[in-house]
Amino acid sequence: MATAKGYWIIECQPVTNQQAMAAYAAAWDSIAERFQAQMQVCTNELQVVEGEGATRVIVVAFPSYQTALACYHSTEYQQAKSHALQAMQRRFTIVAGMEEAA
Repeated sequence: MATAKGYWIIECQPVTNQQAMAAYAAAWDSIAERFQAQMQVCTNELQVVEGEGATRVIVVAFPSYQTALACYHSTEYQQAKSHALQAMQRRFTIVAGMEEAA
């Protein structure tokens, strides 16, 4: 049985600090490489049909749920996160995907 992927689902409000966002983006590439993260969705083309909305949604895939959690809690990401939180408000959820067929 294959391991289920893990995902970050990030619902963002408008960026209010471009300099902080640039610092976050600069840190992300090496973090993504280390944890084998792959951007699946990054769009502001969306329609909220239920609940409160975001202006942008990002979905990042990881090899496993454990890897997604480890990345978020890593020292590197926690340092980068401080820039993201200065740049925008966001709702951040980590989920386990469905197991893939072997």
